[in-house]
Amino acid sequence: MTKSYRQLRMGLHGYGFIGRTHVLASQLNLASSRPCPHIVWDTAVVHDLASPVAALARQTFRTVTDDVHAFLREDLDAVSIASPNDAHMAALASALQNRLAVYCEKPLSGFLDESRRMAEMVEAAGVVHQVALMYRFHPAVIDAYHWLRSGRLGRVLTFRAELLHGGYLDPNRPMAWRLRQAQAGGGALTDLGVHLIDLLLHLLGPVQRLAAELRTFVSSRPGSRGSEAVTVDDWALARLDMQSGAVGTLEVSRVHVGRERDGIEIVCEGGVLYIPLDREARAEIWSPAGEPLSGPTLDSHPVLAPMPAKFAQTAHLNAHAVSIAVFALRAAGEEIAYPVPTFHEALAAERLVDAMRTSAEEGGKLVTVST
Repeated sequence: MTKSYRQLRMGLHGYGFIGRTHVLASQLNLASSRPCPHIVWDTAVVHDLASPVAALARQTFRTVTDDVHAFLREDLDAVSIASPNDAHMAALASALQNRLAVYCEKPLSGFLDESRRMAEMVEAAGVVHQVALMYRFHPAVIDAYHWLRSGRLGRVLTFRAELLHGGYLDPNRPMAWRLRQAQAGGGALTDLGVHLIDLLLHLLGPVQRLAAELRTFVSSRPGSRGSEAVTVDDWALARLDMQSGAVGTLEVSRVHVGRERDGIEIVCEGGVLYIPLDREARAEIWSPAGEPLSGPTLDSHPVLAPMPAKFAQTAHLNAHAVSIAVFALRAAGEEIAYPVPTFHEALAAERLVDAMRTSAEEGGKLVTVST
């Protein structure tokens, strides 16, 4: 018999691309009958009530406001924070006043000291919290996690992790908050790198040393008052030495037009494991002789199951759907036997982003990571 769940009434802070993605992901869960509470989107907090974004939000939400204190209403269960990075703290503070469960976009804030305070705040409040590091819920990542834990592949030797996107190569693309250090806290490394760092920590364990290089290729963009300087990185490359002895690289880009790809290759003593993050697929594993290997039998919670073929969308949206389903399940009081990215895991990834930035500022100096 299928277990029934109560509804989860949620507020949303920010209704741009990623906020709409959270809503669409929850609707995909409803359509595909994923075993989790149904999210009812109740209250949206937007920046400008006269904007097209606000008009669009009114088609979905019962209440649309520009007042973050709307999250103090008693009939809400949880809040999703999907606003620009520098606005996360205010939304979190309002949600915690009402002891709401919190689902927050990555990075927590983009600024390490503030992210640290946010992690301390949710811990002190004792609420359910989770960060949208949704690639943890990609089917191939779940496969890889079980493969590596099983020990069948032996010691990890090397790895290569890539998120190569192309949205910002066009110099005529207008200025946006993601291109301002004061609002975003960083560029490709903060926006994309935090995903890969989280996956490497999740799959391979702690980092011991690293060295990094950051570049900005498009130095200015059209703004509302003429040309405006871009103050974040377009591309980043890092070498990482893991505490386990494995060594590898991480590369992220927002200028990789036409050849975009997302994936992680992990070379082990007993074979090679590939995680295709850019498509809905299982992990690919080859033996040292180049033959495909069959994976271990997984006994995972049904909420982690891959999206049914009839409802599957992009790998990105599918991962968001599973991620927010897991959050809804946890907000309803149920835990799963798979590591969930809470504020603490997000903070660990952001510490490494900060260490990479320090390395780059010092000419790619090898930096020892404190544990």
